[in-house]
Amino acid sequence: MQQLRQEENVGRFAGLLSRRDVLQRATVLGLGAFVASVLPAAERIFVSEAAAAVQLPDATLQAFADTMVPGRKALTTDLGNEIDPLAIAGVDSEPGAVEADALLLYHNPLVGFDALEAPFLSELSARSLAHGAPFLDLTFDQRVAVCLEGLGPSNPSVLVWEAAAAVPFTAFLAAAEQSEATIDTSSAYQVMGYPGTAPNGYAEFSYKRKLATELTSRGYLP
Repeated sequence: MQQLRQEENVGRFAGLLSRRDVLQRATVLGLGAFVASVLPAAERIFVSEAAAAVQLPDATLQAFADTMVPGRKALTTDLGNEIDPLAIAGVDSEPGAVEADALLLYHNPLVGFDALEAPFLSELSARSLAHGAPFLDLTFDQRVAVCLEGLGPSNPSVLVWEAAAAVPFTAFLAAAEQSEATIDTSSAYQVMGYPGTAPNGYAEFSYKRKLATELTSRGYLP
């Protein structure tokens, strides 16, 4: 059974690394390695009763992602997944990390953030309650204040917060949960003006285009 699982894992990784979006997947794998390195720090976080009291943990993760990369109000993500109505503060007029499926990346097994979720949300909740309400019910400015505390260099568990913050940035900048993402399918690419994958290439940017019509002294140019 163990050998079968190993073969399945090898096949899975081989399939990922053979895809045309290898850079995108390498980003996800790199994120997973970073998250794994943070596990010892997460184990030192005291999981208090506040952790069990965290309401709507997925919505809270979406709200945290929106604080990292703010976006416009939306009901669904690029891939059609539900967005909690309380998650996005709506301080930006363009799409943000939540719309780019940050929550899906949080739960991606290659990233492994599920192992950090409980301790991270425990501390996030405790710091939020010190500001007067659960994270979902805070104003955007209050959410920012909570995150500045958690990401402060004096916080012993800052690495856990940095891992949590890396997920929405990766989801947004790399369209990490989309295979062959294009400017038509990725709201983040639309914001950045990045065309994304072109299955048949971009003819207007072909390397076959002549750069000059004249000849050099040694005839290097056509």
